[in-house]
Amino acid sequence: MVADLTGIIETVPSFRSLLIIYEPEDIELPTLIEVLRRLINDSSNARAITGRMWTVPVAYGYPSNADLMEVAAETKLSPDEIISIHSGAEYQVYVVGFVPGLPVLGGLPASLHLSRRPDARPGLPAGRVMIGGMQGLIVPMPMPTGYYSLGQTPLRPYTHGAADPFLFRAGDRIRFRPITVDELEALAEVSSDRFLRIEEPA
Repeated sequence: MVADLTGIIETVPSFRSLLIIYEPEDIELPTLIEVLRRLINDSSNARAITGRMWTVPVAYGYPSNADLMEVAAETKLSPDEIISIHSGAEYQVYVVGFVPGLPVLGGLPASLHLSRRPDARPGLPAGRVMIGGMQGLIVPMPMPTGYYSLGQTPLRPYTHGAADPFLFRAGDRIRFRPITVDELEALAEVSSDRFLRIEEPA
């Protein structure tokens, strides 16, 4: 870990970069760069094997299939093909942020990549499963977004006032499981930890 190195004062990760604040009297810049190169090379595959594995149920096309039909028109895929591709992939939580508990997901199949809407729509409710650009989201609370809604999950990535309010952590992996609207309504009555399968890494 970078923070364990002598001379490192603080590290601040972001979605695509890492700020490292260091003391030059304790570690010189060329030495730091060389150590960082070794760490990157040694951990190049670490992201693929860390984190918990979640199975997230989603009612595709609910409460409206309007966005699903827009995605179909843009990608030239049928709604059934979109659902199959989306639920057949494995995603990784790249970062949790922007709004509390929002998991930004990498791993969206290339066939579902499409530009986000030019204008964000306000107030999309918690539990929406969305795609845009090359990423996915699970909406944790009402928020504006230019992403496209594929469906609804009964889980909530953020629980206000809980001791551990964030359901997901960076590095977690997610697979989506299609469910019916009846299943969605039934699962909405139980807590997340009772209907989500969680597999801890070995």
